[in-house]
Amino acid sequence: MLNRPIVSMPRQACRIWPKSRQTLFAQLLATNRFVLSMALLLAIELPALVHPLLADFGRWFVREAEGDKASLLGAAAALVGAHLALQQMGSLPLIQSRTLILPAFFTTFSGVIVLLYAARVPLEPYHFWTAFLIGAVWYLVVSVLRARMIRPIIGLIGVPDDFGSDLPGNVVWIGLTDPEIDYRLDAVVVDPHASLDLPWSSFITRLVLDGIPVYHRTHIEEGLTGRTHFERHADNNFGALLPSLLYLRIKRGIDLLAVAPLGLLVLAALAVAAVAIKLDSPGPVLFRQTRMGFRGRPFTCYKLRTMRVDAGGPAYTRANDDRITRVGRPLRKWRIDELPQIYNVFKGDLSWIGPRPEALSLAQAYAAEVPFYDYRHAVRPGISGWAAVHQGNVALVDAARIKLEYDFYYIRYFSIWLDLLILLKTAQTIISGFGSR
Repeated sequence: MLNRPIVSMPRQACRIWPKSRQTLFAQLLATNRFVLSMALLLAIELPALVHPLLADFGRWFVREAEGDKASLLGAAAALVGAHLALQQMGSLPLIQSRTLILPAFFTTFSGVIVLLYAARVPLEPYHFWTAFLIGAVWYLVVSVLRARMIRPIIGLIGVPDDFGSDLPGNVVWIGLTDPEIDYRLDAVVVDPHASLDLPWSSFITRLVLDGIPVYHRTHIEEGLTGRTHFERHADNNFGALLPSLLYLRIKRGIDLLAVAPLGLLVLAALAVAAVAIKLDSPGPVLFRQTRMGFRGRPFTCYKLRTMRVDAGGPAYTRANDDRITRVGRPLRKWRIDELPQIYNVFKGDLSWIGPRPEALSLAQAYAAEVPFYDYRHAVRPGISGWAAVHQGNVALVDAARIKLEYDFYYIRYFSIWLDLLILLKTAQTIISGFGSR
């Protein structure tokens, strides 16, 4: 969000002192070019230089003339890909970006290995695994050093001094009382509703000309909380909530490409779960429910049954709900009950990632109470989503308002990088059981 993001750390991280008081290393650490250049030097260039000296030390170091150059270039491409992925996902809110390092490296290096295998190019393990290990360690060191050495100073204009007290982030907030400063700011937050005279306007203009970002306070709040807040009569730019139509089409293609391989993987889990459900309690294996879908069109959502068929109660799940069967609890905790929704993805009712669809009755009730609730239907709903990985399942209207703010953030910043981050956090929530009921 502030200046150019530094790889594997939140985009808010810039400088802690005026530039003249920074150490040279801190200045270098705050640049993407330095981080990537050092990664290529340490993980690609140096191992390649010493490789001939190690050729006789075992199979790991054997040089394949046909695959040597391709493996070296592939390792470099994977490292650059990991760098870009960390740069993009590390700038998103509510994420400990150092937790992204190993997944990003694993994904890009695995992708290059698959491409080399498809092209029938021999793979030299030395280049690949050396680049993987050294690169991952380097980015981890960068993230630790930046957390200790680098902290942004953000000025506040027309904004209360306690503005950032409830916001996450390692930030120094300074209320500006005079349109003259003698130190370097990393960014400035302005409340557009504040009454600013000509000196303040000139001051803000000078900041922009000096390359210091000036942000609307709402923009900063969204970037730190991962939520887009809307009031009933707020002066919002609703056009900003229109998601990318191009990415909507691309995302649909990605959904379909993933259905076949993932569908084959989950068949065995579904078969075992189906037998367990039938042995545990009478009733069908599948649970069907009408939910509100893409652009307000209802659809039938499929899940594995986790409740007794003779149990009444509300359309939502309560904490410690006594309607859930013995088998149903682990199925819900590990999200196995969601697996049949792969069929909904194939049909186009769902995406892998998107706002979680609500039961039709709940969606109608929320729409009557929560302003702009139906905006969440601007994108295809998903099996997992931005709100789901941060909030879990909710039922109360107040909780639904917060969930909607997460959904609005997802729609406003709709991108492949946000989807990839949600996939990683979904894996974390499945392992931890967070938010299940």
